[in-house]
Amino acid sequence: MHNILIVDDMLFNRKMMMEILEDKTENNRFFQAEDGVEALEKIREEEIDLVILDLMMPNKDGYDVLKEIKEDDALKDIPVIVNSSIKDMDSIKTTLEMGAMDYFTKPLSPDQMEVIIPLKVENALKYYTQNKKLKQMNATIGKEMKIAGMLQKSIMSKSIDVKDSRFDMHLKYIPCKDLSGDIFQLAKVQDEEWFMMADMKGHGAAAALLSFKIKDMFNSTILKYSGPGKVLEEINRQFSDLMSEAEIVFFTAFVGVIKEDKLIYSSAGHPSPVLISHDNSKSTILEKSGHFIGIMDDAKYEDNEIILSQGDVLILYTDGLFNENIEDIKPSKVLTKGIKVYSSDMSSKELTEEIYKAFVVNEELIDDDLSIAVLKLK
Repeated sequence: MHNILIVDDMLFNRKMMMEILEDKTENNRFFQAEDGVEALEKIREEEIDLVILDLMMPNKDGYDVLKEIKEDDALKDIPVIVNSSIKDMDSIKTTLEMGAMDYFTKPLSPDQMEVIIPLKVENALKYYTQNKKLKQMNATIGKEMKIAGMLQKSIMSKSIDVKDSRFDMHLKYIPCKDLSGDIFQLAKVQDEEWFMMADMKGHGAAAALLSFKIKDMFNSTILKYSGPGKVLEEINRQFSDLMSEAEIVFFTAFVGVIKEDKLIYSSAGHPSPVLISHDNSKSTILEKSGHFIGIMDDAKYEDNEIILSQGDVLILYTDGLFNENIEDIKPSKVLTKGIKVYSSDMSSKELTEEIYKAFVVNEELIDDDLSIAVLKLK
C-alpha cells in the first residue's frame, strides 16, 4: 500500500485527482492538503510515498514546499510530481532543477486523466520503492562490510604475533575502505623467521578475500622452499592458476627470511624496503625487483642478501604511503624521512608512528590502502 499526498488549494482539483487515481491505480491510500503548511505537516506525520504538488497556494507555495522536501535528508527521496496551471518553461525548468520528478499542467486533458497521469504516478512509486529497497540493501551491506573490516584488522594484527621472535615489530594498517587488499604475514619455520608484505590491485571485498588466500599460499610455501625467490615463484604459479579464468589481477609482494645474521629477500614489483643500521651510520634501499605476481605464470625471482646486526631496522610499506601510482614512488623519501626521525632508543611502534606522521598530513585524504611495518632486530 502506497501513501499519496495531493496538495492543491482547490478542493475540486484534489477530488478530481483522487478519482482519477482511485479508478486507474491500485493499492494506494490518499491524503490531502490545501496549502504548503498543511502539506509539510502531513509529509512529516505520515509515511508519504509520493507528493502531487500545486505551485500557487496560500500561506506557503509549492516552490517552498519542494525546497523544504529536497533539503531535508529524511524527506529528500520522496518523489514529487508538480501539477500546476503555470505553463511557462522557466517555471517548469525551475521545479525540475529543484528536484521534482515530473511536471504536468492544468487543466487536464482526457488523455492525461485516463492514461498519462496514472502511468506517471505508477512509475514514480516504482522508482521510490526500488530506491528505498536499494538503500536498505546498501545499509545492510555497509554494516556487514564494517564487521568484515574489523575482523580483517584483527587478523592482520594477530598475524604478527610470533613466539620468541627476534624482532621488535609493529604494523600500522589503514584500509581506505572497510576492507583492504594489503597483506602482512610473519611466520617462523624452525630457526628461520619469514615475512611477507604484499599489496593487491584494487580494494574492497574481492581484494580482501584474495589477501586471505595469498596468506595461506605463503604459509604453506615457506615450508617447502628455502629461498624467497622460489617462494614467490610458487605463489605466482598458484595465483596464476587460481585466476586463470578471471580478468588480469595482480599484486606486488616482498618476501624475506632471516637466517642467522643474514636477510635473504626477493621482490615482485613491491616498493623497495629501507634498512637503517642500529646506530644510523649506514642505510640501504633494497632495490632488487621482479614482475608483479599474476602477470606472467612462469616469472622468475632472484634471491638477494644483506648482513644484519642487532638493532638494525627494516621499514616495509605499501604504495598507499605515497598516495601516488607505484611508478612514482621514491624509496629514497622513506630512507630520508626514516633516517631523520629515527633514534636507536626508539621502539618499532614509535618509529612506525613517526614515519606515518612524516608522510600523512590528513588521514581523510588517503585514497589507497596503507600499511607500514617496522621490524627491529633484537
